[in-house]
Amino acid sequence: MGKDRGENNRHLKYRNRGLVLKLICTGDGVTRIDLSHITGLTKMTVTNITSELIQQGYVVEGSQGQNSNVGRNPIILDLSPNAPKVLGIQVARSHCSAILTDLKMHTLQKKTIPFSREETKDSLMEKVFSLTDEMTTWENNIIACGVSTVGPLDVKEKMILNPPDFFGISDLPIGDILSSRYCMDVFIDNDMNGSALAEKLFGNGRDYANFLYVGIDNGIGSGIISDNVLYQDNSGLVGEFGHVVINFNGDTCICGNRGCLETYASLPVVERKLRAVTGKDLDFIAFCQLHEDPLVDAVLSDMVDKISCALVNVVNMLNPSAVFIGHFGSFLPDKYLTRMEEWVNAHKLSGSYQTVKVRRSHFEQDAPLMGSVCIVLNRLFNGKLLARLDP
Repeated sequence: MGKDRGENNRHLKYRNRGLVLKLICTGDGVTRIDLSHITGLTKMTVTNITSELIQQGYVVEGSQGQNSNVGRNPIILDLSPNAPKVLGIQVARSHCSAILTDLKMHTLQKKTIPFSREETKDSLMEKVFSLTDEMTTWENNIIACGVSTVGPLDVKEKMILNPPDFFGISDLPIGDILSSRYCMDVFIDNDMNGSALAEKLFGNGRDYANFLYVGIDNGIGSGIISDNVLYQDNSGLVGEFGHVVINFNGDTCICGNRGCLETYASLPVVERKLRAVTGKDLDFIAFCQLHEDPLVDAVLSDMVDKISCALVNVVNMLNPSAVFIGHFGSFLPDKYLTRMEEWVNAHKLSGSYQTVKVRRSHFEQDAPLMGSVCIVLNRLFNGKLLARLDP
């Protein structure tokens, strides 16, 4: 069954309703006839679903579309300006951010607060509260909140467990704290999964059923889209790309193993190498702008080659059609993404039979923040949140 195929079954009404809402929110303007053709649902079923969505305030009828046949022009359906909004919160190692969007992921409000060097559970949550207070004061019609954060997590219990290099904070039930304080549904996931969802729903991944999102930051992680669905479990540990071993006699990683990719290609490691060879006290973004410098180019090329080596292992297992590079990796100049693509395709098992595309994330360094919104939208569009909200 195709990625946008519905089923005419009463027991799947929320799934079908979510699918129709997704097509309205992620498309460029669709009519009821379009929805019937795309989903395989009967015209009557589509009419009933869209009538419900209009009645519930999600959808409005807009302008008339063009009809090549004789008769009335079809009506284009669009998101209602009065539809509920989505609150997204990103908790990174250096900062927390909040964003308010509509269901088409148009940004309405956005703000970031940096973390100090010595945060505690209480001080960190106070900064999250400050952002959330501001967003909920600006808009009170919020369907749910999504939290995109560093892992490992317990997604089911909505808890940040024990991330490395995270102020020593562990067992933080951020989802329950926010849900209790603001009386709204809160869902959490790791930032890589959120980023992959953003790429799938609104980014460069819309045309791919199978792809890998790779985020380069203090660590290196990935989100996996398989057959148009996010591959995940409750641990928030799926896609730990940075712990693919590329040298079994290599340096010791913080995880205890030797030769993990992160020990060679994570942001702090690469920045230290660049400062050492150039004598310049710059950050990764600034060094990327100096890529014509042979010393800088050598370090960045080595970083990309090591990531490519690990990618080949994952590509051979998952056979994705594309890889999207995000987080701070989005600042890598195009020549390094081309180098990565050429290396992966030259060394993967399938050879020239299928070319894996390596591209920059559509959302670049904002992917985790936009991903926090898509943690909610994914549940809305698959019908689970609609079922939860139905009285």
